[in-house]
Amino acid sequence: MFTIGGSVLVVFVYGNFVALNGLLQPFRSGLAQVGSILMRRRGVAMDTTNSGGTLSDWCALVGCLVFGIAAAALWSVLDRRNTDYRSWGRALFEIARIGLVVELIAYGLAKAIPIQMGYMTQPAHQLPLVGDLGLKDTLWSFMGASDVYSIATGLAEITAGVLLLWKRTWLAGGMLAIVAMAQVFLLNLCYDVPVKILSGALLATAIAITAPCWPNVMRVLTNSTPLPPRQLWSAPGTRSVRAGASSLGFVTVVAHSALIAVIAVIAVIDIHSPRSALDGEWEATSFTVDGVPAAMTGREPRPWANVAITDRPDYLSFVTQSPSGATTVWALELKEQALLIRQRLSDSPTTIRYRWEGDRTLILTGTIATHEIEGHFQPRVMERANSPFRLVQPGIDPDQPKTS
Repeated sequence: MFTIGGSVLVVFVYGNFVALNGLLQPFRSGLAQVGSILMRRRGVAMDTTNSGGTLSDWCALVGCLVFGIAAAALWSVLDRRNTDYRSWGRALFEIARIGLVVELIAYGLAKAIPIQMGYMTQPAHQLPLVGDLGLKDTLWSFMGASDVYSIATGLAEITAGVLLLWKRTWLAGGMLAIVAMAQVFLLNLCYDVPVKILSGALLATAIAITAPCWPNVMRVLTNSTPLPPRQLWSAPGTRSVRAGASSLGFVTVVAHSALIAVIAVIAVIDIHSPRSALDGEWEATSFTVDGVPAAMTGREPRPWANVAITDRPDYLSFVTQSPSGATTVWALELKEQALLIRQRLSDSPTTIRYRWEGDRTLILTGTIATHEIEGHFQPRVMERANSPFRLVQPGIDPDQPKTS
């Protein structure tokens, strides 16, 4: 348990810490190559985006299992006279507890300061039809649509992490962590979110550290005769060593949480800070291709019925929507009176010139696939803007057709 559990914790939990990710990457890469060679008889390319759930991640997980088994076998031979590993069990408990606390608070802060899914409220994500969204984007749109719900789920994770820090409340924190991470793991599986290994590792960690107390918990839940309090094994090392390790863990939690909080505050400001009047959703009032109204041409390029321009710090994109509802995402660069757009980053940019007519009409002109286009657009108010959080619901219009 120490070698397998410890390697998984180091690679996937501690390896997700902001400051340790780069330091542990070589170790992760080595384990991934071992796992890949055993499974595929060849090496595997490492994912530099750190997106999670990639082939290299699964190979690294196999590498952790192989490394853990081999290390345990060698340890057993070299230390065959020792029959008591309770202190090492306590050490693994503390390593797991601190790792779980850091991740719970980090992900909790990303929801309580709504940035993890908050960017889904930006113009770039308002035009795609619900049926055109992938499973992950469906989940992210649902979560990002309500800051209240996002904050509530974040506070649950933060509470679990804080409770895990203290001796008298760590069990309550661990049980709450099981509930929170079980939901996250299930959502990641069912909505194809690429964080399955990490969320699964955090759920397994929460289950493992609370397992010794399950008999007591079951007695409480069934209102049975209580058992004596479960005492944890003594940690290895001298008293000063244990105190130093405890202080280091506490400092790690505080420092990492403070860093994540600062990053989250900066990010949430960037998410909601338009930099120009171009930012927003726009609907076409007219659109011509080679001087002919687009509805009459029936050929490519299809008219842009709606466009969404995101112009915010760290977020810059251009999204077009055809009359059929299909959307196209373009990378965007802003120049003076021009939008430079490209469908792939390796493409040569297409120049779309823009000008204003009055205060509310945006005119876009340019050449798409050798055809001259011109579109007149006005701001579009999305229905979501008229759906605030409220306790008292308006009455249902009986004259409206029902869809459910």
